[in-house]
Amino acid sequence: MPRLADPALPERRRAQILEAARFCFRERGFRQTTIEEICAEARISPGALYRYFHSKADIVAAIALDARAEAEVAIEQLAGAEGLLEALADLAQAFLEAFDKDGDAALLSDIWAEAARDSLLAKALAERDRVARGRLASAIDKARRGGGVYPAMESEEAAETLLTALEGFALRRALWRAEPIATSVRKFRTLTLHLLKPKR
Repeated sequence: MPRLADPALPERRRAQILEAARFCFRERGFRQTTIEEICAEARISPGALYRYFHSKADIVAAIALDARAEAEVAIEQLAGAEGLLEALADLAQAFLEAFDKDGDAALLSDIWAEAARDSLLAKALAERDRVARGRLASAIDKARRGGGVYPAMESEEAAETLLTALEGFALRRALWRAEPIATSVRKFRTLTLHLLKPKR
């Protein structure tokens, strides 16, 4: 009797490749890492890897988009948040904690730098950014309609400004880690307070 294909195998194999790539990228940076090294770490052949990813750039993009997807889920939850200011502070806390863990700060900083040189990666990240910005703008609009906030600028611009600030805090932490996450969150919360002008 022939063996039945495991329907979960493709997703498991993809995750295996991405985890191996993350390890290699953290150790050597992705410019120095080769496909062969990723395959050796994942214990698969190059042929098997190429069934899931066409190139190292594809792998890099998948790692970046997976990280963005986690942030998008958190932003999606803001739409139902009663207190937008506190929800944004919670988002900042979660984002910075995720950015700090397992050496991902340097890895994601490396990916953003590569996007400045790779138009395909930049395009993929820009699309994710558009989605995240739209979701945050919708949450701000909802709070504005309910009289909870009085933003100093249009919702889309406010969302872009807040996301830019949050990513800036993350990048500075990747460089220096000079302050506790709680201090960065407090600064972000203060910026949010001035930008969104919540009803007192």
